[in-house]
Amino acid sequence: MPRKTDGIEFEIHPRPTKGEDGKPLLYVRPAKGRKKSFKQLEDFCNKYRNLRTGELQMVFDVVIDVVGLWLSDGYRVETPIGSFAPKLKLLGEHTDPKTIHGRDFEYAGIEFIPSKEFQ
Repeated sequence: MPRKTDGIEFEIHPRPTKGEDGKPLLYVRPAKGRKKSFKQLEDFCNKYRNLRTGELQMVFDVVIDVVGLWLSDGYRVETPIGSFAPKLKLLGEHTDPKTIHGRDFEYAGIEFIPSKEFQ
């Protein structure tokens, strides 16, 4: 598939599902190899934001611990980058809410909704 070479690099890939015209739907993802490490982030913040080595790591460690704790209790957590919430999946097809019990749903991951500044 074609790859854009100016601006943000991304790749276009076909989905397995087809549209109304019978052609595969497409999706876009960032180009492979376009990533930065946490060490590069920390070095940048040390150089340009006057943070000492380890401060950024300490902040992320605390945020991960606290957000994980609250998510495990079922809370939605609003942050400046977006909101995190536990994603639950209902097992089977239910039509009556009175028939749903604790064993009828499963934990399906974490839902992340980015804030408007990151969309």
